[in-house]
Amino acid sequence: MRALLLLLFLLYPALAQEGRVLKVLEAERLELRAEGEEEVYVLVGNPVRLEREGEAIEAKRVVYNRTRRKLYLMEGVRYRDREGRTIEAEELQLDLGDESFDALEVRIEARGLLLTGPLCQRAAGAILLKEGYATPCAGCGQAVPDYAFRAEEVVLYPGDRVVARKVTLLWQENPILELPVLLLFLSERSPRLEVGQDEGGVYLKAALPYASELGLGFTLLQYYQGRGYGFGLDHFGVGEAKERYFFLHTPPDTFQYRGEYGLKRPEFALSALLERDDTREKLSRFRLEALLPGTPTPQDWRYALRLEGFLDHDPATPPPRTLKRLPEVEAQSPPLQEGPFRLQAGLLLGYYEAETNPLNRSARALGPYAGAGRALLTHEESLTLTPWPGGTLRGQNRFRGFYYSTQNPDGEYERQVDWTAQASFRQTLGGFSLEAGYLRSVQEGESPFRFDALPPRRTHQATLALGFQERPLSLSLKGGRDLEKGAYLPLEAEARLQERAYGLLLYHKRGLTEGPLETRLEGSLTPYPFSLRLGLRLDHAKALFDPLLLQGGYALPGGSLNLTHRHGLNGEGALTTALSLNLREGREAYALQAQRDWAKDTLTLQGQALWGPESLALQLALDPLRLNYALTFRSGAAPGPLWEAALSGRAEGGFKGTNLRLSATAFAPEVGFRLQANLHLPEVGDEAVYLKDLTFSGGAELWGPTPPEGESPGLPGLAFSGGLSYARAPSRPEGYTLSLRNFGPTFTFLGRENTRLHLSALLTQDLPGSPLKPRFIVTLDRCCWAFRFTADAAKGSVSLAFLYGGQAAGVLLSEEGIRLGGGTP
Repeated sequence: MRALLLLLFLLYPALAQEGRVLKVLEAERLELRAEGEEEVYVLVGNPVRLEREGEAIEAKRVVYNRTRRKLYLMEGVRYRDREGRTIEAEELQLDLGDESFDALEVRIEARGLLLTGPLCQRAAGAILLKEGYATPCAGCGQAVPDYAFRAEEVVLYPGDRVVARKVTLLWQENPILELPVLLLFLSERSPRLEVGQDEGGVYLKAALPYASELGLGFTLLQYYQGRGYGFGLDHFGVGEAKERYFFLHTPPDTFQYRGEYGLKRPEFALSALLERDDTREKLSRFRLEALLPGTPTPQDWRYALRLEGFLDHDPATPPPRTLKRLPEVEAQSPPLQEGPFRLQAGLLLGYYEAETNPLNRSARALGPYAGAGRALLTHEESLTLTPWPGGTLRGQNRFRGFYYSTQNPDGEYERQVDWTAQASFRQTLGGFSLEAGYLRSVQEGESPFRFDALPPRRTHQATLALGFQERPLSLSLKGGRDLEKGAYLPLEAEARLQERAYGLLLYHKRGLTEGPLETRLEGSLTPYPFSLRLGLRLDHAKALFDPLLLQGGYALPGGSLNLTHRHGLNGEGALTTALSLNLREGREAYALQAQRDWAKDTLTLQGQALWGPESLALQLALDPLRLNYALTFRSGAAPGPLWEAALSGRAEGGFKGTNLRLSATAFAPEVGFRLQANLHLPEVGDEAVYLKDLTFSGGAELWGPTPPEGESPGLPGLAFSGGLSYARAPSRPEGYTLSLRNFGPTFTFLGRENTRLHLSALLTQDLPGSPLKPRFIVTLDRCCWAFRFTADAAKGSVSLAFLYGGQAAGVLLSEEGIRLGGGTP
């Protein structure tokens, strides 16, 4: 076996397919054959296990034809593709070049849908099943599936779409209806047919699926009593591009639509979006971007077209002041290299509407929101030369010019310029170096828009620097002239000694006319396990020292000890002293931080101890008037329950502001909630103990349902979920306020063959002071289909919905509470 694994390792390059590698994980025997001019590898195992970039392959016999790049799988074939679909077959032939395959006697599992058939093919990512049988009830434990269908042809598209042609629908394996075409969305769990009553009367909503050569989707038909008809379309494309087009009109004049298109190829990419939702705002927002090429390389010219904005359908309300591009085109060159010279340029042209620049007088005259054309020209050049050994010449020029169609009060077109030019020459000779530099940077001009306005800036200077470096010594001297102000720059001198065990820095800055400006001294000494640091700075212009900084450290086994002291040298004396201690051993850890502020006469202390899942934290703040304290204990680790208790307050002529905060959090499958409560404890002037506030969100299953046995129906399970918020309110007659959000119990009855009946009563209202108006939900769940009846007392509405698909209305627990799949919580 070891020899076989070694041989497989040696053959590893032979199994690489243009960057995608077929890995052999397990096999018992390997044969190498030469059939004519073709190389063939035969793997035998129980089973042979292969892996290929997100795909898992199993079979008892595998034949790999390297010349044709085909894989032949036989006996107990199991293939999981990158979509997560599992294909089981007697035989399967996979082409590693175009990803197509052919298989016999197939069983496919895809997102809860089971498909079987005698012959299966895959091409362009879509799986075609001839004479197929499909049901979403395979995993529901039903002796006979509630519903299924047979079809002459079933196509499973990448993602979640299934199209079947010449379909016979089966109810418990009995044919009930024949259809020319059937469409399924495996990820959809929303109602397709709903009838109900709201405050306006009876309503009916239906979504009828269709399939065509252009794509798949639903026609949306709606009726509202006394209000009229609604209609719409929800269309998905099936081609290379990502397409979805949604439109819905509901009476009297509410429109919702969203059109989305996306296509990305190496040579071209296009994305577009148009959307409107009158339930939020009566605006149509649009966005378009076209890129050429779609996947650029560093050496490509790049072109782009962008369009972005909105259409206002409600003149009674002010439109938003967001940026519009109407449109914008861009061209950018690749870096053009010619020897040591490099150039890159770009041009951006567009018409924009946006908020105006309040600092520009001519822009203020246009109003708070206006439009203007703009051209943005950018170019960057750089040159690097090495004329002789040790000599380096560098130059760089970067320019951005903004040109607008608006005019200033003098009649000139407005513009902005951001221009930086710099050059340097450096000569090294042994440890010595000489460097001369030049810099000119300008930002000037005005913009009519706020979004691209640049602050004014001017920098123009020439510098000269001398240096010497011979480890551990480093010396430098730098000076220059400010050509903008016509004055010399301060001289900067620096001396540095740097070794592993010590370091010393002396820095001095001196103006040629002003005299000394700044002197800084830094030193460090690090003989292990000790470390010492010192920092001192003198501001000559103010004749003041910065605080002296002293730091000391000691490396402890599994931890560290650090002491920091700041001392004022201008007559202030001691300023602050801080101590830090950290220790860790196994799962136990301890931390302590203390700081003394000598000027404010305060002391703060923070300590924490960790013992695996438990921790204790203490915070103290002491000043001449009071002591503030907080003690926190935490216990638990996810996904189990997390507990926390925090005691806080202050000692100020007695205990005041005392508060005990208790919280619990759980993320287990049976329970998921967050609970927090604040208790008021006795204090000076208020000796009572009472609950100040409490919040709860989530859900928990108190007990699960029991299955029926014989004639006994079994016992129901009980769970509760939602959000609850309580607050003490002495000013109210009741003395409190209570807010409920989808809060209430759910009873679950378990029947045979994974049948469940859920009865929920949920409240969303503020109490007390108003009568209870719950929402009742009754759901009959048969795993792969469900009926849901909802009666909402607050809205005065009732509705009946039909849902289909795997686990259509299974009860799910989460942090937010219990959710009915496909329903509205």
